[in-house]
Amino acid sequence: MPYKTNPIYSEEIVVKEKKHWYLSLSKNQYYLGRATLILKNSSTRHLRELKKEEVDELFSFVKEYEKALTKSFKTTNFNWTCLMNDSYKAENLKNPDPLHFRVWPRYNQKILFEGEEFHDEVFAHHYDKYKKKKVKKEFLEKLAKEILKHWND
Repeated sequence: MPYKTNPIYSEEIVVKEKKHWYLSLSKNQYYLGRATLILKNSSTRHLRELKKEEVDELFSFVKEYEKALTKSFKTTNFNWTCLMNDSYKAENLKNPDPLHFRVWPRYNQKILFEGEEFHDEVFAHHYDKYKKKKVKKEFLEKLAKEILKHWND
């Protein structure tokens, strides 16, 4: 199944898309299943501006993704962030990021997938945003396929 490239973060692939939001997998998979959930309406800058329908869909996405990832890899916990700091850097003021959330799946055990080992060395503590495990697009496609197998179980 061909996956669309994320129009904003070109190294990511879109796993699932709905009316208001889409989810894409990060090229950095140190935290297996790390993804970005992005609002399609790029004029919305703050959570307080979300419409009820967008909020409902957001929480539906969160619930579905957490369930699918847990069924796929026995994820222990999820860290969700909506920081938006880059949008306020001088170089981005004319073209800020859309409202988005990053998810950092957390595991209390080693995970093996496609011959790769994933180990959360700081489990039960704040995620380490500097940890890197860059993967190829083919890996992301296999990861997306595995997650989607369990999306609506």
